[in-house]
Amino acid sequence: MVVLDTDTNFVGTLFRPAIAIVIQEAFPDTAYPANHWAKVSRTNGSKNIKTLLGFNIPAFSSGKSCTISFSDASSASGSRTIQLFTTGGYPAFGDTWNKKPFTDVHKGTFQTSTSGSGPAKVLDNIGLTFPCPTTATSYGFEVQPVNDNDSVNWDITWGGFVITAS
Repeated sequence: MVVLDTDTNFVGTLFRPAIAIVIQEAFPDTAYPANHWAKVSRTNGSKNIKTLLGFNIPAFSSGKSCTISFSDASSASGSRTIQLFTTGGYPAFGDTWNKKPFTDVHKGTFQTSTSGSGPAKVLDNIGLTFPCPTTATSYGFEVQPVNDNDSVNWDITWGGFVITAS
């Protein structure tokens, strides 16, 4: 498990995922260990790979805004497009394709750069900015590939999805 990482070099305070769990359609009952590598992919409309992410956000005074963004994939190919959904619970060790928190609300769609480095382009923003919690809160997300040929990989300790509070 990766420990919560914050960085104040951004505008506001940056929070990285505390946990990333890769789940694979081809091995629906296999639980992969949580680690710092996250991945989504799909090849020829099958072999889906998704990642579950968990963020732990501390309490903020009311009036603060939190924003989800994506930057610096370690590699990207195909459509380089990913969708972010909330989940009906926080990801846990042992989650699999068949046993995971339910996929809930679509929050946004991102397309990484051709090289993967730098910020991803937001294609669809359905709620990427929201009021920061006033009590410590854990958020669960599911990241899915888009289109038939798609692959995006990132290391959650230095890239990928973050929540910025400002």
